Amino acid sequence: MGQMHGKTVVMTGATSGIGQVAAEKLAAMGARIVQVARSKSRGEAGMARLRQLGPGAEHRILYADLSRLSEMRRVAGEIAESEPHLDVLVNNAGAVFGSRHETEDGLERTFALNHLSYFVLTHGLR
Repeated sequence: MGQMHGKTVVMTGATSGIGQVAAEKLAAMGARIVQVARSKSRGEAGMARLRQLGPGAEHRILYADLSRLSEMRRVAGEIAESEPHLDVLVNNAGAVFGSRHETEDGLERTFALNHLSYFVLTHGLR
């Protein structure tokens, strides 16, 4: 058994880059991964990899656009309601956008995703 067997890890940004590598390594160590992803195609591809690396664990994926306050709150509520306990939270989602864009909440998109989403998600899980 791996060092993370029986542990539940919630991870944002697990479908590419550092988050993907981290999710795969943790799954291979026995962790159950609960991903928060924006892209369904990348999310499904990531779930397939996790199932190969961590067979037997009931990995999950939830979809949300973490640059939107309503989505941050919704996904935090879904996780809090459905997961009896969490062992690790990895707030990894992030992006750099080439031009300024405001979200429907009136927030600059990079700030909303890279900073505010972590605060809102973490607070919602507490």
